Amino acid sequence: MPFQITIEPLTIESFKPYGDVIQLEGNKNVIIANQGTAKRVNHVAKLENLRSGPSPALQSAKPNMCIFSSAPRPTTGGLFQVKLLERHPYSSQVFMPIHEQGVTTSLDLPSYLVIVAENGSDDLPDLRTIRAFAATSTQGINYKANSWHSPMVTIGRRVDFVVLVWENGVKLQDCEEAPITPVLIDLKPLFKNLPESKI
Repeated sequence: MPFQITIEPLTIESFKPYGDVIQLEGNKNVIIANQGTAKRVNHVAKLENLRSGPSPALQSAKPNMCIFSSAPRPTTGGLFQVKLLERHPYSSQVFMPIHEQGVTTSLDLPSYLVIVAENGSDDLPDLRTIRAFAATSTQGINYKANSWHSPMVTIGRRVDFVVLVWENGVKLQDCEEAPITPVLIDLKPLFKNLPESKI
């Protein structure tokens, strides 16, 4: 029987163990740029390529900036079920939303999930530490290298993301997947008017 956790708001502080939240609001290092017409925040994310040094076991990797167009995932009774986590052992991974389909309301409403877990003593996700955050379309995320997380989950509508990750084409070096005991995430505290479908 799946156990259940409750969605949390995504904040810079709450996400620090897993990576960075990329947003203007709440950043302390805002400077004024472009003749006073822009706000700029430097170094909003720690980008990592752990294959940059010489190693006989690792092929070098190149940065891949790509676009993910993520279709909404099914929910039932305000719950989302996660069955798999993944990690990028040697690279950070940035997701920055660039378009949210059919948005006619506030951009501050949640639109996608960020599901993470710490690494266990068996080098697999420790489900005792699994957490789920609600992100808005004004927030990007940067997963630390080797951080367990769910593949992208959007709720209610399609969301397009610019993604940056270092890859070399070697499957287990680029991305490692781990099926997990199903976990239910209660979305109701932060997501309203959820579409109904079968989990």
